Amino acid sequence: MIKIDKFNFLDLHKKYHFEDNDSNGIFTLWHYTSVDGFMGIIRDKPNEHKKLHFWFTRSDCLNDTSEGNHVLSMFQASCKEMLAQDKINKTFYDCIINSEISAHQFVHFPITPKDDCVSNSIMDCVPCDAYICSFSLKEDSLDMWRYYSKNNGGYGLKFLYNIFDGQKRYSYSDFNQNAKFCCIHSYRVIYDDAEKKEILENIILDTYMAYINSKDDDEKRVDNSQKFINYALKSFQFKFKHECYKSEQEYRFVLFQPYNKPKDLENELYEVRFRSQNGIVVPYIDVTVESQYASLCEVLISPYIKNESSLATTSDYTSKCGFNCIVKKSLLPARE
Repeated sequence: MIKIDKFNFLDLHKKYHFEDNDSNGIFTLWHYTSVDGFMGIIRDKPNEHKKLHFWFTRSDCLNDTSEGNHVLSMFQASCKEMLAQDKINKTFYDCIINSEISAHQFVHFPITPKDDCVSNSIMDCVPCDAYICSFSLKEDSLDMWRYYSKNNGGYGLKFLYNIFDGQKRYSYSDFNQNAKFCCIHSYRVIYDDAEKKEILENIILDTYMAYINSKDDDEKRVDNSQKFINYALKSFQFKFKHECYKSEQEYRFVLFQPYNKPKDLENELYEVRFRSQNGIVVPYIDVTVESQYASLCEVLISPYIKNESSLATTSDYTSKCGFNCIVKKSLLPARE
């Protein structure tokens, strides 16, 4: 047990790893999409048999304009409240209140050492863009149907939560031990303001304790505090969303890719493509899931689709694409 009066910046980094969410008992996820989106995910071409395609959109081009910034507003509100309650002092408040989230995330990728005598790669922290693909924990959601399918029909696709486990693995050497990692992370989105507030207050208090106990000079203490707070905010950038979106019950996958491709990896990284959306050019990555991991469990047809033949035609299409899954219609009542 770490003593509070001894808690320092090293203890701070040991305590907070900000790792991905595990499954938490989640077995299946839902992806709501339009008919065009559905036919883009599974495709009726011979070389696409039993394959799935998911578009990961760059994080600064998502429909939610507050994406990534919500955590900052929550953080600033927590800082002000804690200062007013004398939980932190004004000096510490001033050093962290203007924390910002950089345009790029810093993620470890394998980089070949410059020393030609060393053959193994090492892990280096490089600036990355984040690309996001969203799912929902909620089955047959009227709110999701309204958003994705009212005008042109739509589908809810059910998948196993570990659908991206077979994606690209990057090799690196750590203390002469060969290892691999995947650059796709998964997060359960947090909507509840009380939960977000508790998380942020604990981080601020622990950082404050490390700041108070530090034996370094003021400049170093401030620098360490700011760096850790920025690290924490980046970690929750894609986990926090405004409460108004809570009906989505989003579970998201975030793909990190180096902004400037390291020479060692330029032939291994995902290809960045572009499409038009809402009047702008949007960068995205088409992630292909091979048959071993292509766990399409069920296709649910929108309640807004009234054509009785939709059940048969959808079943025919999924079978042609190599998926013998359940196809059924939503039982929700939907107004015209």
